[in-house]
Amino acid sequence: MSFYKELELFQEYVHSIRKLKNFLSFDLQFPSKWSMPKSFTEEGQTVAFESEDPNSKGISFVCEFKESEVNKTLAKVLKIIKLNKERELKEKLFKETIEQLKQTFEKTDLDQLQRLYFDFDNDINLNENEQDGQEPATIELAE
Repeated sequence: MSFYKELELFQEYVHSIRKLKNFLSFDLQFPSKWSMPKSFTEEGQTVAFESEDPNSKGISFVCEFKESEVNKTLAKVLKIIKLNKERELKEKLFKETIEQLKQTFEKTDLDQLQRLYFDFDNDINLNENEQDGQEPATIELAE
């Protein structure tokens, strides 16, 4: 795959890419509300930096300049983006659903509301942390 194809997947977050001796640093700016799984913050592999945009937080992902390490680092970045975008979409859906429920409660009489029932498909696959009611451990991105 070309360098362009790799970067295209997260180009809106790229601040800079630097070579530091035998290492690459992918300096990215994420929205300040985003978080990152703790497992992605291995010592020496992520470093916060000051972002010029007050609504963003900067983080550098540093890896050895080897194909396998660069691939692992890019996979982490893409997973962070995917997790946070999914969280944003779920939050938006939640807010829309709450608004719809409010409207339903305002327009519907009590007898009908008392029969209100929600049924979710039991085939929804949850990861281990979600099954026991816990979210995966995350940290806020450093300022």
